[in-house]
Amino acid sequence: MKIFFSIFILLIIFSCRGNALRKKNIQQADAIPKKQASAKTINQLDTNCVFQNYHPFADTNYVVTIKNCPERYKELEHNATITFSKGKQVFLKDSLFIKIQNDFVDFKDFNGDGIKDILIFSETGGRGGNSFCYLYLVDAKNKTINRVKDFENVVNPEYNKKHKVIVAYGLSGTNNYSIYKISKDHKVYQIGKSFEDTFESNADVLDKEITKILNRYNK
Repeated sequence: MKIFFSIFILLIIFSCRGNALRKKNIQQADAIPKKQASAKTINQLDTNCVFQNYHPFADTNYVVTIKNCPERYKELEHNATITFSKGKQVFLKDSLFIKIQNDFVDFKDFNGDGIKDILIFSETGGRGGNSFCYLYLVDAKNKTINRVKDFENVVNPEYNKKHKVIVAYGLSGTNNYSIYKISKDHKVYQIGKSFEDTFESNADVLDKEITKILNRYNK
């Protein structure tokens, strides 16, 4: 009798433990994983197009949507669009040209405010090492994004945090550096003349060349 009673007690214990584990699993399934909750990019695949949504601010009602139809770049001047909206209100809609299907968006600070801006790859040129991109500055204070005019003509752009300039590096018969700034009305413009990379991209030499250009520009 004692043996049957012991077995009965053990069955009750395992049953309770099983219910507790099932309840815990259900709670975990209902919770949004931290990585997913903090993720800002979602890809959706349509028949011939890729949609990418990005929330530039803590208020996720603001959405940047990029629609890219890469298979149609040969027949259309613009095969992609970017839309910035909040609910039904659309603040911005631009037509773009994007030549690849995946990994065409990057997030980097290009104006030194510590906020990552939206860099959208367009195409390559020259020897295939020259990349051209669109740039949209994210303004968290005013809840806006602004396209930088003519930025798609800047080759292989990188932001130089020390000098607060954009450094372009063009590959051709000779490799050349060019230095740019962004105006208050969101237009990129070159300062100084382009100069040849005769120093194998040595960081110290490049720093001195940028300083020279800025000293002439600021006189």
